[in-house]
Amino acid sequence: MKVEEIENIELEYLSLSDYKELKEAMVTSYLNVHDAAWTEKEIDRLIKKFPEGQVVIKINGKLAGCALSIIVDYAKFENRHTYKKVTGNYTFNTHTDEGDVLYGIDVFIVPGFRGMRLGRRLYDYRKELCEKLNLRSIVFGGRMPNYHKYADALTPKQYIEKVRHKEIEDPVLNFQISNDFHPSKVMKGYLEGDKDSNDFAILMEWDNIYYQKPTDEVTTAKTIVRLGLIQWQMRPYKDIDELLQQAEYFIDSVSGYRSDFALFPSFSMHR
Repeated sequence: MKVEEIENIELEYLSLSDYKELKEAMVTSYLNVHDAAWTEKEIDRLIKKFPEGQVVIKINGKLAGCALSIIVDYAKFENRHTYKKVTGNYTFNTHTDEGDVLYGIDVFIVPGFRGMRLGRRLYDYRKELCEKLNLRSIVFGGRMPNYHKYADALTPKQYIEKVRHKEIEDPVLNFQISNDFHPSKVMKGYLEGDKDSNDFAILMEWDNIYYQKPTDEVTTAKTIVRLGLIQWQMRPYKDIDELLQQAEYFIDSVSGYRSDFALFPSFSMHR
């Protein structure tokens, strides 16, 4: 699509009504990946678990890209893991609102819409969501779609270095690095059937510098105790209601008192 043909670009939450178009987009985007499309049941489950994490970009009303995410307790996965494991065997049962990491499980731009900086918009949305939810980072397993061309001559580490120095073109890895993600680990057997990456993946991370580690402390310990003392002089009351009314007045007076010092007020009931 040409830029002059664009009337509007919208970023919105993924809806199950988008599924038919989403499936076609996934198949088109992952031509060399076996079973590239999520089932309608899986997408429905994902939306119900974490609606904010599932977004699409539409151009002139047509689905042009998508980003899917879950939140995980990363301590359970930070050592070597697979895509199947981190997604709970594709059930997304690993998602937890109490987790500390936004884990990207899919992001793609449909071929006809590439080169329009749409992927950056999806990544920026993820970063904003990560900050909004006070998660410490974004993590995902990045593919190396051109690695199969160099696997006989280069190790994954050597390949990454050559991509970094722009000696080798890898559109996926180049894009992720240019969006402030850094490689943290090479993983073998991460994604089943990813022959283009020669069964390797790079664990990519983006750190949220605004992250505040939650604390178990609910309240701050008090070091000052304020006391209010009332000198209650005897006087006759016509009934119990009048007595309680006077008591309520003085209790309210003491409890509503504000000071930076510990004061001990004395009240007289003479009027």
